[in-house]
Amino acid sequence: MAAFPPDRVETLDDLANWPRLRNVLLEALRLYPPLPHIVRQANGPDTISGMSVADNDQIWASAWVMHRHRKFWQNPTAFMPDRFAGKSAPWVQMPAYVPFGVGPRICIGLHFALSEAQIVLAHLLTRYQISQVGTRPVMPVGRVTVEPDHEPLFRLDRI
Repeated sequence: MAAFPPDRVETLDDLANWPRLRNVLLEALRLYPPLPHIVRQANGPDTISGMSVADNDQIWASAWVMHRHRKFWQNPTAFMPDRFAGKSAPWVQMPAYVPFGVGPRICIGLHFALSEAQIVLAHLLTRYQISQVGTRPVMPVGRVTVEPDHEPLFRLDRI
């Protein structure tokens, strides 16, 4: 970010100057998707993986499980941001990556959320050293959304 400071961002194309930051965000969304599962209602009878589905059945797809499945990911529980290098739209290019949903109901705010997160993080990281206060691990809890099990405290030291 030193080569392209956040104050110089004028268009969304400028965010391409921070590929590592984007990959870190995408990997964080893989390991901690905002929604742990997606629920859809069948609009007719079907068969999914050999199981019969009736009209109006609820189908649950777990982003949490798909994002950690060894069939889809090398070292699925490891934090490896480089797995997203060169992927312009991993939610389309990688079928087991669904942090924003999938198909016609994909989150309409996907691009805004990623852009905003990159800009805010870039501003924070160029101005502060961020550290966690205390040693208690923060554990994810899957409810309607994925949230921390307690409110972690962070310390910001000016750089």
